[in-house]
Amino acid sequence: MSEQKPIKYHEEVNFPTTTFFDSIAKITDDTNFPEGQLLGFLGRSNSGKSSLLNAITNHKGLAKVSKTPGKTKLINVFTTKHGFSLVDLPGFGYSKASLKEHKEMMTLIETFLNRISSLKFLFILCDAQRTFPEEEMQMIETAVTKKIQPVVIRTKADKLNQKGKNEVQKDMEVVMNELGYPFPLFFVSSTTGKGINELRKFILSKTGVM
Repeated sequence: MSEQKPIKYHEEVNFPTTTFFDSIAKITDDTNFPEGQLLGFLGRSNSGKSSLLNAITNHKGLAKVSKTPGKTKLINVFTTKHGFSLVDLPGFGYSKASLKEHKEMMTLIETFLNRISSLKFLFILCDAQRTFPEEEMQMIETAVTKKIQPVVIRTKADKLNQKGKNEVQKDMEVVMNELGYPFPLFFVSSTTGKGINELRKFILSKTGVM
């Protein structure tokens, strides 16, 4: 197992030691997930999901970051010493993925959302430079229907100036009004550390660590 290599962020919020648990290609009645709360992370293939998980856990090599989007095709599970787990769901929407691969990944995601009752939070990632897509809005609706708390994370926030962030904030308020459901919203950058500590605090407070 690789040694944890800390990433330096100001005003550090300590996150519990996190280790790899398993990779899951198919969910059946015999599939084992760790005990305790599960926190799912979902996003398009270029949303920076692996980098965000590494930043949150302060473990640079925990989730594999690839230069080629769409490499995460399995469900990767990481456990913490405080009894909750982070679940890295397959990245979707990569144009070079075949229709068959995309369908398989979406089926795996949908099965996970439908069958795993210990999933309490679904963190939906979206590049802050993009318009919030319809498919992500549908994921929020699905989470609410399943009584899972959706949390939206706008990644790569370091690419926005204050005006740009304000515009995205207004757009997300429109989304909340359209859906009729307010949800937590975070702006983060895995590159600069912006918003990472706030996200850690949220996770640790919701899982009873803080």
